[in-house]
Amino acid sequence: MTTLTWGVYDPDDKLSVLERDMGSDGRRDIVATGVLWAILTALGEWAVLGTNMLPTLASRQGEEVDGAFRLLMIYSVPVMALVLAVLFYSVARWRVETPEEDGPPIADHKGFSRGWFIVSSALALLLFIHPGLTGLLALAEEAEAEPDLVVELTAVQWHWDVSFPEHGVTMENPPELVLPVGATIRFDLTSTDVIHAFWVPAFRLKQDAIPGQTNSVTITPTEVGSYGEDDAFRLQCAELCGTGHARMFLPVRVVEQAEFQQWLSGAGMGPMEGMEGMDMGEGDDMGEGGDGMDMSGDGDGMKMGDEG
Repeated sequence: MTTLTWGVYDPDDKLSVLERDMGSDGRRDIVATGVLWAILTALGEWAVLGTNMLPTLASRQGEEVDGAFRLLMIYSVPVMALVLAVLFYSVARWRVETPEEDGPPIADHKGFSRGWFIVSSALALLLFIHPGLTGLLALAEEAEAEPDLVVELTAVQWHWDVSFPEHGVTMENPPELVLPVGATIRFDLTSTDVIHAFWVPAFRLKQDAIPGQTNSVTITPTEVGSYGEDDAFRLQCAELCGTGHARMFLPVRVVEQAEFQQWLSGAGMGPMEGMEGMDMGEGDDMGEGGDGMDMSGDGDGMKMGDEG
């Protein structure tokens, strides 16, 4: 039986520890580590494939993001399992309370190093291509689609102003953002002060709102829902923007098309028949904080304001 002897290190000895310790004990160690790696990999893949660790998904574009996340998890499990298997087995197999002396330096095993480099490089290249490039191309294709609805969002420390320009509706610091399910929506984003960021957890995608320029992000909601039922339905600022950053969120409610049209024309303060030429600006209070509507009649559209 050949075992590793901890003695005087010979600098001319080019063999690695692995090559010098390939007797029965060495093969046993390699097999045991391999079995432990396989068990940890199986458990990890079962956890990834069998459990949903992600928040509610409610957009078509988010499916691409979730798919990429799960694929990255699937790829990373065997790598992490190998590291843990070697670590756990080494601690259990060669543990000592107080070592009498240092062991000899461990030389490199060229075959293992080259194999690790090739496998790691191939995995990195694969991830770069898919889901990297393929995912970006899919999202770019979605963004080029003709939108069914355009929503303009203006970030202000620390709230969101919302406008539906195609319907002549503008809301300053509204209580919620209502959107139709199944519609392709383009959000045009800007800011009046500092950099903010658009993020609805249920939609997954993020985009910066930058002063002086307009950025766009396209979302197609696929599930109805509301912030009252699931806090993933909220427009949250995702860029540190000052002392009120944590409070800068707007509840989102995704509804059926018919309900959205009703909200837009009625409860949403959209243009209603016989009310053209009215401006709903700052005026009479309709609740706490001074939110109100002023039907002053001196504008072409309607504006919902906030005095508070």
